[in-house]
Amino acid sequence: MKLDKVKIGVVGLGLVSSAHIKGYMSHPGAEVVAVCDLDEPQAQKVAKQFGIPKYYTSYTEMLTDPAINTIDIMTPTYLHRPMAVAAAKAGKNIHCEKPLALTLEEGGDICDQADNHGVALAVDETYVFMATIVKARELIEAGEIGKPQQIRQRFGTWLDRPGVIAAVHGDTTNIEKWREDSSKAGGNGFPWQFDHNIHFFAMARYLMNGSPVKKVYSVKADNSWLGDRVAPQTGDDGEGSEKLYEVNTEYDFPLMTWTHEDPACLGVWMRAERLNGKYDFMTGLSATVIGEKGLIEFLGEGGGGLRWDGKLVHLVLHRRGKEPETFRFDDEGEDDIWESEVSYYSSAHVHRMHEFVDSLIGGRPSRYTGRDALRDLRVAIASICSAREGLPIEVAEVTDERFYTDSVK
Repeated sequence: MKLDKVKIGVVGLGLVSSAHIKGYMSHPGAEVVAVCDLDEPQAQKVAKQFGIPKYYTSYTEMLTDPAINTIDIMTPTYLHRPMAVAAAKAGKNIHCEKPLALTLEEGGDICDQADNHGVALAVDETYVFMATIVKARELIEAGEIGKPQQIRQRFGTWLDRPGVIAAVHGDTTNIEKWREDSSKAGGNGFPWQFDHNIHFFAMARYLMNGSPVKKVYSVKADNSWLGDRVAPQTGDDGEGSEKLYEVNTEYDFPLMTWTHEDPACLGVWMRAERLNGKYDFMTGLSATVIGEKGLIEFLGEGGGGLRWDGKLVHLVLHRRGKEPETFRFDDEGEDDIWESEVSYYSSAHVHRMHEFVDSLIGGRPSRYTGRDALRDLRVAIASICSAREGLPIEVAEVTDERFYTDSVK
């Protein structure tokens, strides 16, 4: 069903909420009607900051608001299923943060409930809406590198812009602490990987012409040798900064490899960040897609340090027999959160919200739906099962029972 105006109620006012709200408020076909959070001062603050007319501390109450036709869920992952199902039963369209759910069963139920109640379901997989990654896909579709066959992802340290998070969101220590708790964030001992591997695999599928990931093999490393060391998070000169993070992750994924359903396509992801006792001069995420007649290098979330001919660039296109071509995306603006050469917060989220609004107004499915999110959730679960079992895992063979066995020993 097409909408003349998308009228949104936003629930969960943590770190990403500002980016979502900016996206909606910059689209002429959308209006943020209300925000909701259990923390009433936070709800009041956000409503006042963005000029939003109403705020709620009760999600149930917000769902009864007839002015709202769409709900944006940005609460911790364990709340996604009950909140999404309640929204579907209330006849509200749904945009939900990733991961879609803690389990495949929960994710499937969310998708089924949305279908059964005739509401749209989209998920916030922002990597496939980031300017550099979208441009890489455009170049691939234009045949610039021939058939894409390999993707190499390199993950370095994300560097906070000093003072920005506190200035925009206040003290988020307690708000975001749930991300380290598998009972709330998921992952059965690997909450960070559960949350972020979805990004990495969604991007891989997007840049391998949509070919699903078939098999994944993750390497688990023991970080106990780090003890109680702390790692500097800003500055490339090794001097560190005023902000230090304790290393509190016993296990780490330093390496993942995978194959796609298309037998010509495969991928690798490598982690080298200071939280885990390593140093890489390139920050954030960067990647290379290799084809039969060329390759593309680009920066992703928090990315920095990609150079060509002595200059910082955002994307480089190399082709056999041709001069390299470079791209910058300065019109995306500065990243709201990261010290980065490219903008992820808020530009990628703005692009994502605009596409979602356009899909509702046009009466068509979003480019990244609940079913897409469920597919990538399965791959993320497979990657954790692989690390825990020390074996390559066929994605099709993953089950919730296999995933939620005893935690990592």
